[in-house]
Amino acid sequence: MNLLNRNVTIVVIILVLVVIAGYLVWLRSRYQGPVSPQVEQVQEVTPTPISTPTQIASPSATPGGKEATGSVRQKTSTSSSTGR
Repeated sequence: MNLLNRNVTIVVIILVLVVIAGYLVWLRSRYQGPVSPQVEQVQEVTPTPISTPTQIASPSATPGGKEATGSVRQKTSTSSSTGR
């Protein structure tokens, strides 16, 4: 019988808290008024054309426009036998 009284007390406390929260929400809406969506003003920005440079840098990595020489050789892969 003691367990039943404890459960009823917990349920009553939860219901009282829900009623108080509902009352506060209702009271807030009475003083604040209805919330209406506000329209934001959007300014349009028109891009201005950017002048392009007259001389474009060369894509070579060496200074002075010299072409890279083939002093560094790439390794070529050779097939090796695994001895199966």
